[in-house]
Amino acid sequence: MLNEKWYKNLIGARTIKTGLATFFTTVFCMLLNLTPIFAILTAIVTIEPTAKASIKKGYRRLPATVIGALFAVVFTFIFGDQSPFAYALSATLTILACTKLNLQVGTTVAVLTSVAMIPGIHEAYVFNFFSRLLTALIGLVTAGLVNFMILPPKYYNQLEDHLYDSEEKMYALFNHRCHELLLGRFQSDKSNKKIIRISNLNQKIDMLTGYQRDELTYHQNKADDWKKLNKLTNRAYTNRLLMTHLANIIYLPKDAHVFFTPEEKMAILKISTSISQILCDGTFRRERQSASTLKSSVKQLEEFDQNQIKSHLIYEILLIYKILDHRYA
Repeated sequence: MLNEKWYKNLIGARTIKTGLATFFTTVFCMLLNLTPIFAILTAIVTIEPTAKASIKKGYRRLPATVIGALFAVVFTFIFGDQSPFAYALSATLTILACTKLNLQVGTTVAVLTSVAMIPGIHEAYVFNFFSRLLTALIGLVTAGLVNFMILPPKYYNQLEDHLYDSEEKMYALFNHRCHELLLGRFQSDKSNKKIIRISNLNQKIDMLTGYQRDELTYHQNKADDWKKLNKLTNRAYTNRLLMTHLANIIYLPKDAHVFFTPEEKMAILKISTSISQILCDGTFRRERQSASTLKSSVKQLEEFDQNQIKSHLIYEILLIYKILDHRYA
């Protein structure tokens, strides 16, 4: 059976909305007998991942566009539309003004508007200034409405996929790192690179979570939507907590050296293997006897003697075990 969501692999919602915003912006400009190119530029850059981002950045892009248009008119009046000074000064001062006024998000469209409108100004300075202002407003409003009303962003599936991927990689890395420790490999570039990749993935999860939260604040949604988001947010928080403890057994002092007893090695091996198989088995197979063995070991160690690193490692392994025991309770 053909996957009903096949089109999502071919074209994204944001791409569709950009096309629709461009179409409607062009139609509105043509109905008003205005040149659509400047409105289209504004509409394209206004489509953001969320409606909130479109509205928020739109507030800054409109005044930035006004500044660009103003400089274009002024310097065309002074130097004419055939002078390189008109283009250079319009672009330069538009960038400087946007930077000073904290309008950086609108700098690109403002500069493009400024230099692109110079050849068509001729002597109709006032008309061109206000027509550019109107077309920019049309582009902003049209893009904002399209982003708000058509295909509202939903990042739940992406979050689910990324969370699963993150957890799979974390559990595998924990198992791999435990094997390294048992083999006496206390410094590992391989584990360092893996945890950095997982951290980058978790940052993307945080970004998508923020996008979805912003989107929900701009739409009247059922309580189920917030429950779903809160559940995913809590899951991401637990993953960050796991990452903290996982990093604590990866980043060790250069002179670290630990000797584990055969009983401790077997306990660590059983726990790490059990954790690595969670997603494959669909359940967390507890190793309570192994956890008990490690608890007994850490109680017998002095916190600030030569066994400090060993105490630290066993403690972190037990914390990871406890977090997952609570997660899959």
